[in-house]
Amino acid sequence: MQKFLIILGLCLMLGIGANAQSPSEAKPSFDCAKAKSNVEKMICNDKSGNLQNLDRYMAEVYTQLTKELKVSKFPDKEQRLKDLLDSQRAFIKKLNKIDRADFIQYSHNEEDAYEERSDFIQHSYENRITDLLKLLGKVLDSNNKELCEYARQHDEFDESKWQELPPSINPPFSIGLCAFGSNIKYGVFYSYCTKKREIKKEAEADILDLKGYPYIYKRKIDINNDGVLDDVVLSIGNYFGALAIYKNGKLDAKASDKIYGDDLHFHGEKTEEEVCLENEVPCFAFQTYAMPSNKISGIPEQPEFNPEFPILTRLNYDVMEFKGKNYIALYNRRFDDFYKEENTTYPKRRIYLLKGDKRELKCTY
Repeated sequence: MQKFLIILGLCLMLGIGANAQSPSEAKPSFDCAKAKSNVEKMICNDKSGNLQNLDRYMAEVYTQLTKELKVSKFPDKEQRLKDLLDSQRAFIKKLNKIDRADFIQYSHNEEDAYEERSDFIQHSYENRITDLLKLLGKVLDSNNKELCEYARQHDEFDESKWQELPPSINPPFSIGLCAFGSNIKYGVFYSYCTKKREIKKEAEADILDLKGYPYIYKRKIDINNDGVLDDVVLSIGNYFGALAIYKNGKLDAKASDKIYGDDLHFHGEKTEEEVCLENEVPCFAFQTYAMPSNKISGIPEQPEFNPEFPILTRLNYDVMEFKGKNYIALYNRRFDDFYKEENTTYPKRRIYLLKGDKRELKCTY
């Protein structure tokens, strides 16, 4: 990639749009009209939008890492900034060295070679983003030491602060049940909820007999730290723990959309395989809902919405209170390895601070 891509993390400030983007609307961190290298052109021509999303996401992570390093108190922060820039340049240089010939000799045809090359670029981006997130976690730990230490010691769901709701056809129970897709391992979910995320009239008796997952809770809390109490519903089920804000008995999609973090970007082999071992349906969620700038599709409207595909598969959200402020606590299970006691490849915990329309990542570990 050219020089404007080398400094992608130093000067790029991306705003979060009001609406989710479809794959056809996905954009990388650079101007495709100025794409010159083969890698840049492949990214711009990727019809799925995956490569554009990953390129833009990498820029977002790099930008925040640079910003956090600049305000850190590390005695060697100038050297750390230089090392970061050097490693980013090395990553881009390596991508530019990817030669079509390296893939065509091992493939049956040109099309297969293109797909293999595209997959290699995608995996390279995912690995680079993971490395950047690890570095970001260390810097955030230093910049927000007291908060991050508290988060590590208080990472269990505190049920005493929430009111559990009995099964009901009315909000907020119906919001917790229907808003984000299937959260019942053995339930035929579309027999309960419509595409408009409302309970079907013919399913009302079945809803009232529900036992076990999902458990629905509600609570009044200033989740945006703007001095106003919000009505919040928490749904904990087989596949996710989701927070949602509701007003006047309806899901407040715009307000709820501010809660979700950048784990929604990751999809594909690195997450899909392990999820499929448990249930094949949630696999589709990663390819369908991973968007740039932490956005998800399906809220408030999504013509192709299928409630059998959970939007927030294997993500668990909660609220953590610390020194008079409320934080969003996220536990990401998408990278769990079922065959090992612990997976250390990717940061699982995220602590966000919401302040009105602004979301700040404070800890990741």
